[in-house]
Amino acid sequence: MILRCSPLLLILLCGRSQAGITIFEDTFGHIVNPETQSIDVVRRFTLTNHLLRTQVQIINYGATITSVVTPDCYDKLDDIVLGFDYLEGYRHPENPYMGATIGRVANRISNGTFTVDGVEYRVENNDRGLNAIHGGERGFDKVLWIPLVTKSDSVTMTYTSVDGESGFPGTVHATVTFTLTLDNRLIIKYNATTDKKTPINLTNHAYFNLAGHRSGSRELVNHVVKLFSESYTEVDSLSLPTGEIRPVNGTPYDLRLPKYMGFALQETQWKGFDHNYVLDGNVSTMAAWVVHPKSGRVLNLYTDQPGVQFYTGGNIRPIYGKQYALYDQFGAFCLETQKYPDALHHDNFPSILLSPGETYEHTAIYEFGLIQLWKK
Repeated sequence: MILRCSPLLLILLCGRSQAGITIFEDTFGHIVNPETQSIDVVRRFTLTNHLLRTQVQIINYGATITSVVTPDCYDKLDDIVLGFDYLEGYRHPENPYMGATIGRVANRISNGTFTVDGVEYRVENNDRGLNAIHGGERGFDKVLWIPLVTKSDSVTMTYTSVDGESGFPGTVHATVTFTLTLDNRLIIKYNATTDKKTPINLTNHAYFNLAGHRSGSRELVNHVVKLFSESYTEVDSLSLPTGEIRPVNGTPYDLRLPKYMGFALQETQWKGFDHNYVLDGNVSTMAAWVVHPKSGRVLNLYTDQPGVQFYTGGNIRPIYGKQYALYDQFGAFCLETQKYPDALHHDNFPSILLSPGETYEHTAIYEFGLIQLWKK
């Protein structure tokens, strides 16, 4: 007998299907090319899994995920990522990187400076004027990518970052491929090459609220989260790593057992989470699990990266998003797969330097499901 959704009952992923995936392309907006002053079209791609009724929308401005629509356990559809209805929202200075591809270097670089082969480079300090964050003022989230559809279930976007852009050395050719599978996995594959040694650490900054993007903090606290991590990179008051890798045991950051986000936030004294958790880097091993019991929606994360930034939106300033929803502090969470933050200044962290002849590769899998509830 199938019952109403309840956190106390057995949690299972929804089943696989053989239905097809379709892609629809349309225009999302227009933008002035800063180099040519011509008007460029911003394209939107809608990937739909028809049987499982999941829909993912991506625009080529910032290679940004703008929407993920999935059903709840009552078969009601809702959009579970924060975003904007119009291009202007994504270009607004208060946009906290919603859904965007982040690069060249995700997360923070202390003081915006680093040294490669004895040469010092400087990136704009766009993090309160103290540090560089998410690639500087002109990161990968603020550029127009070239889209290409070669398969019925995938969209590939490419961008060439020229030598010196945002202060980084080398010309980088980056590729991001978004694939929606029959079993409701959104697979993001990143690749990059360079003609000069340079740091590369890409990620996606989607903000999730499994109760629906309009639900805010009142429902975020009702999510249950589990991170498959034994340790995290310790940070200082500026959210910069100290270089120490600390065990989560005995700290507010211990999420090895399922915990309501509300309880977890209370344990941080409502400072929230903005921490890099250490992973085993095996894409076949689950890295994170989040469920919203009331709606029945489940999100599983897999990645081949050594870290994931778990962020609960503590720095979100009030801003209006899709359908005039007011987004605010603690209104969503992010799971940003990555190498460790500020790795350029810590030799004990996995290196983020890419040399000519090498290829940067990175896979992140967001698996969407439902809890199915059974009574014996």
